[in-house]
Amino acid sequence: MKHTLIHLNSSPYSSLACKEGLDFALVLATFEQPVDLCLSGAALAILTDNQNPTAEQGKNLHKLLDGLEFYDIENIFIEKHHSWLSNQPTWQGIQLLNEAEWQTMFSQYQQVFRF
Repeated sequence: MKHTLIHLNSSPYSSLACKEGLDFALVLATFEQPVDLCLSGAALAILTDNQNPTAEQGKNLHKLLDGLEFYDIENIFIEKHHSWLSNQPTWQGIQLLNEAEWQTMFSQYQQVFRF
């Protein structure tokens, strides 16, 4: 059984939830805890590279994705059925899961945190 899955589901800039989820993943990885990410709902906007957050919204979260490999965070999952991703310039490090794989994924982890 895998250790930790962080499920990002919130809009990246309407609250701090996505940023906190990414920060939590980086903290776990810094202490050599295995962690994977999955994105759904409004959090999928993190994958598009045309973000331009205001100063109040904080950092461009898309730019954090390229640094995940340095923390050994290599698994970032989304469901295949999100067709809007094919029309958007997106980050290439994602793994697409069908609906059955997506549902099964959550039971494969000891801990699941949702942001």
